[in-house]
Amino acid sequence: MEVEGLELPRDTAGFCRRECPSCQRPFKTRPGPHDARALLHKLQAFFSLENAHEGEEGLPEWRCPYCGLRAQADAFLTPAQQTHLEAVARAWANHVRYEQLAHVSRTLALNPRPTFVAVAPEALPGPMDPEPDELLRVLPLLCCGEDVKLLWEWDQAFFCPRCGARHGGLSGRQQIQVELVSE
Repeated sequence: MEVEGLELPRDTAGFCRRECPSCQRPFKTRPGPHDARALLHKLQAFFSLENAHEGEEGLPEWRCPYCGLRAQADAFLTPAQQTHLEAVARAWANHVRYEQLAHVSRTLALNPRPTFVAVAPEALPGPMDPEPDELLRVLPLLCCGEDVKLLWEWDQAFFCPRCGARHGGLSGRQQIQVELVSE
């Protein structure tokens, strides 16, 4: 069984789609160090593991940039991402089950009369489709030194998804100005 890495698809600028579980508005962030833990945590919801507690450690809480909802990072996965992760988890469970049952066939000398035949599972799902580029506005997050992509028409205050800092609202005509004062 060949296992490939599992990651969220990115657009051409390197952003991953997220969606608020409350207001259901889309936004995009660049992948971060906690994405792997968020994916593992969501996979564990579909495929129980003996060491599931290890995936809980270090799972951050994020904030919706629009409504400010605070939730664990895996709650911001889109429905399509969650559906894909469920398919991957089920496929992995089938492969693990097959390997456990096929072990009897491989060690037949130890058990000459098996009462079952292991049936090979289907192939693991491939990667998700690439993330399309769309008209989302890139806004800098001075608090964390990152960028976020928000809906173009959003002109109200917004929150940093990572640290939760509140940023003032911007209309399409306003710009961020940073003034450096030298003494």
